[in-house]
Amino acid sequence: MLGRLVVGKVVEERGQGLVVAALAMVVIMAFAAIAIDVGVFLHERRELQKSADAAALAGAQELPESPTDAVQKAEEWAANNGIDAGELESIEISTTYIADDTITVEVSRDVPFMFARVLGFSSDTMSADATARVGSPAGMGGLVPFGVLEDAIELDEPTVLKYDATDVDHGNFGALAIDGDGASIYRETIKYGSETALCSESQPTCTDPTTETEPGNMTGPTRTGVNWRIDETSSACDEFEEVFQEDGDTYRLKTRCNPFGPGGAHDSNRVVVVPVIEELCHGRCEVTILKFAMFFLEELGSCTGNDCEVTGWFMDAQADVGSLIGALEPDSLIRFVRLVE
Repeated sequence: MLGRLVVGKVVEERGQGLVVAALAMVVIMAFAAIAIDVGVFLHERRELQKSADAAALAGAQELPESPTDAVQKAEEWAANNGIDAGELESIEISTTYIADDTITVEVSRDVPFMFARVLGFSSDTMSADATARVGSPAGMGGLVPFGVLEDAIELDEPTVLKYDATDVDHGNFGALAIDGDGASIYRETIKYGSETALCSESQPTCTDPTTETEPGNMTGPTRTGVNWRIDETSSACDEFEEVFQEDGDTYRLKTRCNPFGPGGAHDSNRVVVVPVIEELCHGRCEVTILKFAMFFLEELGSCTGNDCEVTGWFMDAQADVGSLIGALEPDSLIRFVRLVE
């Protein structure tokens, strides 16, 4: 009798165990289904955000001159990135600093669930938005310590960036003490760009748009610094046409030669950013920064004694130079678009 009771008890417990196991399996499968569907949902969400980002950046390249073209370009890029017409919720042109300098793209997509249907969830709607703005550098480091006068800039012919000592009318010849005084600091700043960030007076957020000049011809440090930049540039990026692509009245810095951001395979150290200053002076003094300009260094010719000029080409360029984005300056020689939200 006792044996029968024990066997019955064991069978009963086994039966209960099977029920518990079956229930546990249902729960596990439900969680697995949810995990799979959530994974699909998050993947679609990332792809949707990438599409919104691409559309906003493409549209911003047409701002502020042509809001109509900006909307059209954003629509084209959205479609190219898999956004159907019904998924494009809105494209809005707005103002941050100047009229029509900002674009916002909103998209949405209905994502059906596969496994979660057994729990009563058939689908969910995801949305993404991106805002991009066109602007000029509000403040930046990595500057080469040459100050150029605004009226000296010529876009269609070689321009003198640093004058030699035979041009006595320019006093300190255009050298700047951005990171501090002295020949060695000046030389290292030419080679690697400034550690100190400067801002221009045209930006509403700039509180001190000034820097000091570096008096003297600085022949040796100039020769060493500029030649280092020339020598450290790959042969794939040492010609203007290899570095810049013409785009209407402006130039775009090619990704493979861009020394300011990720993605460059060769990095052209001939491309530098310099402060445009209000005026030169005699000796060490304080000068006001009006804006920043991109410059392509030519080979350094004679640089001995009093003869040491740095020449090259200025261009109206569109490139992200890794600086803080500020208001677009109407006559800026550097403009870039960036996601701001």
